[in-house]
Amino acid sequence: MKQLLSVFVKRLSLALGIVTLGIGSWLFARGDGMLIAALFLGYLTALVFVWNQAWRLWRLTFLQKGGKRQMLWGMALRMVLLFLVLLVAATISADVFHVVAIGFLICYGLSLFLMIHMNLGKK
Repeated sequence: MKQLLSVFVKRLSLALGIVTLGIGSWLFARGDGMLIAALFLGYLTALVFVWNQAWRLWRLTFLQKGGKRQMLWGMALRMVLLFLVLLVAATISADVFHVVAIGFLICYGLSLFLMIHMNLGKK
């Protein structure tokens, strides 16, 4: 498990670094370099999503009962977190909201893609 997680984290870090370099360059070219923090907030939110989902799935392997309830609670908590983060970002400005949402979608999408790709590669 640790070896798989280590490879996943390395690949995700490399992919996010490349994407951040591209988006950061674009933001600085537009004169919106201050929005890099919003991009990282989107990344952080997505990483909390992925961690929470993986932790709950790992925990379900040891539970005999209550798995459905665990997954529903996890989904509800993740949706509340996303709502709060996007609400705060929208309160600040529309540009911050857009960058946070883009950061979340990119990081979450890359995480899911890597998980699927690594699981398909096992066979």
